[in-house]
Amino acid sequence: MPSALDTVRNVYGRFAAGDMDGFLSLCADDIEWVVNGPASLEKCRAFRGRDGVRAFLDILSRTWAFSDFSPKTFIAEGGTVVVLGDETGTDTASGTPFANRWAHVFDVRGGKIVRFREFLCHWTGDETPPAMSWNGG
Repeated sequence: MPSALDTVRNVYGRFAAGDMDGFLSLCADDIEWVVNGPASLEKCRAFRGRDGVRAFLDILSRTWAFSDFSPKTFIAEGGTVVVLGDETGTDTASGTPFANRWAHVFDVRGGKIVRFREFLCHWTGDETPPAMSWNGG
């Protein structure tokens, strides 16, 4: 059985490779998937089950084109993994660039993700995130 950290790293690997079926295979049938962030973003809500996660992924692929998606720091304790990262891209409807920072919290049981929570900070257009070091230095 893979560790919770191995499962989460596998999820990011499959996302980066565009393997959404493989991504979904790592989700429990009754997964709870919640994205906390600006209410103006369609993806910021609760989703249930693999069909819900597929709906989330469809929203993401339809609304955002990523130029960078970078998990930076992984913190694991038991079945919980917290990942800190950032991403940049363009809103596909408006052409407006965005920059996001996020914390992802995964709960893993039996090699499957049973719960995911995202906490999203979102900047658009000319807005820029404050300078921040990722390496502790």
